[in-house]
Amino acid sequence: MREFFGNFMIKKNILVVLVIFFFSILWLGFFNLQIVKQDTYLQKSLNNSVRKETLLPVRGLIRDRTGRILVDNTAAYAVAVIPKVVKTAVLDSVTSFLNLDKKRVLKKIKRNSGFRPVTIARDVDRKKLIYLEENRLHFPGVITLLEPKRFYRDSVYSPHLFGAIGEVSVEDQKRNPSYENGELIGKSALEKEYDAELRGAAGVVYKMVDASGRELGRFDNEFNVAPQHGSDIFLTMDYNMQAFAESLMTDKRGALVALDVRTGGVLAMVSKPDYDPRLLAGKIDAATWNKLLNDEGHPLYSRAIQSVYPPGSTYKIVTALAALQEKIITPEWQVYCPGYFKLGRRTIRCWNAGGHGDVDLYGAIKGSCNVYFYKLGLKIGLDIWEKYSKLFAFGIKTGIDLPNESAGLVPSTQYFNRRYGKNGWTKGNLANLAIGQGELLVTPLQMAQFAMILANRGTYYRPHLLDHTYNFAEKENSFYPVEPHYVRGISNENYDVVLEGMRRVMNGGTGWRGKVPGVEMAGKTGTAQNPHGESHAWFITFAPFDLPEVAVAVIIENGGGGGANAAPVARKFLEKYFYNRLIPPAAPKKKIEEELAPIDSLILPLHIPGPMLMIPSLEDSL
Repeated sequence: MREFFGNFMIKKNILVVLVIFFFSILWLGFFNLQIVKQDTYLQKSLNNSVRKETLLPVRGLIRDRTGRILVDNTAAYAVAVIPKVVKTAVLDSVTSFLNLDKKRVLKKIKRNSGFRPVTIARDVDRKKLIYLEENRLHFPGVITLLEPKRFYRDSVYSPHLFGAIGEVSVEDQKRNPSYENGELIGKSALEKEYDAELRGAAGVVYKMVDASGRELGRFDNEFNVAPQHGSDIFLTMDYNMQAFAESLMTDKRGALVALDVRTGGVLAMVSKPDYDPRLLAGKIDAATWNKLLNDEGHPLYSRAIQSVYPPGSTYKIVTALAALQEKIITPEWQVYCPGYFKLGRRTIRCWNAGGHGDVDLYGAIKGSCNVYFYKLGLKIGLDIWEKYSKLFAFGIKTGIDLPNESAGLVPSTQYFNRRYGKNGWTKGNLANLAIGQGELLVTPLQMAQFAMILANRGTYYRPHLLDHTYNFAEKENSFYPVEPHYVRGISNENYDVVLEGMRRVMNGGTGWRGKVPGVEMAGKTGTAQNPHGESHAWFITFAPFDLPEVAVAVIIENGGGGGANAAPVARKFLEKYFYNRLIPPAAPKKKIEEELAPIDSLILPLHIPGPMLMIPSLEDSL
């Protein structure tokens, strides 16, 4: 009996152990399913019955320095399909109805799966949208959405500053993996440069759907995430000045750039011809896009930062500073200008056919004497000229907060050897460079920065459009970091010499048409020869002379003489600039922070599934 009882207890214990073992396995299985892999299986479950929609936050606005709204948001209609639901026949019908390329639509859908909507058409006509809504039963798997598009206030243009937004591409995602399919992002200019700030952070909402994709209500609010409002960005410019600058360049080809020499802030930046930014704010038809793309005026191109030109006589200031600092000449060094210069068997003409006579450095700058600077260029040599060109930040990008800036070109001995072969280039190349011609290429922005350097006698600031951003979540401003940079190695005495010459340019010299009455100024005219037509007109200036505030660079393509055509444009801009300072300030407005309260009602559901190289010639004039 005792033996039987012992065997029973052993078997009982074994059974208990087995039960515990199997229940442990079962418990571990439930733990793995419900705890460890909860998110995975929950997501699979959600994909079958729940649709995930992203809530796009209100994209931040673009404002000028006064708080005036320049780029706003408005609602637009979009059509999307649900890959798991939409049938081939329905897809054929809807693509035909909306005049879409079916191959492109299918390619887009293949990048997505499940029940997440894929937008196939944006900025859809209201009548077409109504038709789809009224016949929804005939289009299972097709839904309509509200999404934002950019809206430009009246009298606001400046497309090269603001840029455009568009749907994220495969290339965009390679560059930034955080971008999701179908997301709208900044594609150019400020919209692209400050996309992270303007976009804010997307939210998400889960909705119950049936097999046809129809909404049955919201899922569990616990899983929803509220979007974060995008930051507003405030520019350094008063847009009234920008609009005025644009009016000065109407019907011209070229650029105007004005900088605050105390901060590097952009006061105006114009590129003409341009286009209406509203054309790219929503859907653009192929005919309109091709017209912009093939326009001989290249309106899509920002001449202010992308086009490169020979700077003409404006660059004589670099040559003068190089010669002075290297003690190659003194300000009193004179050259006789008979109106031409013989270089070997070649005769190079001065712009003044009658000649300037005996001129020292002051007179050569004032009268823009080519012969003087031809001879000066030969004295200083290519290596010294290159050294000082790069010292003044030519040949490198300014670092402005806009994409696709050109660096220009400062040719060197190595460059000439590569292009012409060793000993294949001549003194004529160097004489050309000394007067801002030849292979030397600059952007209008670089010339405005150079004028800022001269105004501050070697101190300058990175040009920038952003003054500050306003973050709605933190309720605080973040200002653009303004840090000084220095051109080292130029004495104040040598700055005094060239600046006195530039002052004389404005007072009876070649730039007298650019002088603002009652304001002491410094400036330099230039005319860059163009083998494809009329010369390009240049003018750079800063004012006031003793306490500089603003630097301006103007180029007018095929504009002829810089003193006759570019200088008056700069004068009119500066007249407006100084006139505005005389106007008493307006009555105080309510605090901008009150105006900047987030507008939750604007949160909309959204699915997330070359440079023109101007080949110069040797001659130069005013």
